[in-house]
Amino acid sequence: MYETILVPTDGSEQASAAIPHAFDLAGTYGATVHALCVVDRAATRQLAPTKAESTMEAVAEEARRVTREIADRAAEAGVDCVAVVEEGAPDDTILKYVDEHDVDMVVIGGRKRSATGKLLFGSVTQSVVLQADVPVTVVG
Repeated sequence: MYETILVPTDGSEQASAAIPHAFDLAGTYGATVHALCVVDRAATRQLAPTKAESTMEAVAEEARRVTREIADRAAEAGVDCVAVVEEGAPDDTILKYVDEHDVDMVVIGGRKRSATGKLLFGSVTQSVVLQADVPVTVVG
């Protein structure tokens, strides 16, 4: 049923909440988890225009560290995992990755719960939920 499960991450606590759920699903279905961290070059340039290249390299290195850490956790859990870092707009890059890698399901972190207990979506999560052609599980 599910052979490839994508877990997009930015290293945040909210994104990390999705990882155990992805591992559980992968264990149940014998799927491979793809841990994807997207480095947004445009956003990095806006944050640090005078130091864009050095900042970009630091952001890319952090993305590699985050995805390696997820792959290590997957190995400990007995789950196959591919660690991937790509550049681009996060929502577009995630959706493109889904299409290009035959992803069967996306497990993504939600932002937080509101005062009324409703899960709030960040813009990337909302875009993936609305545009992905595969099931998307939001963990919050």
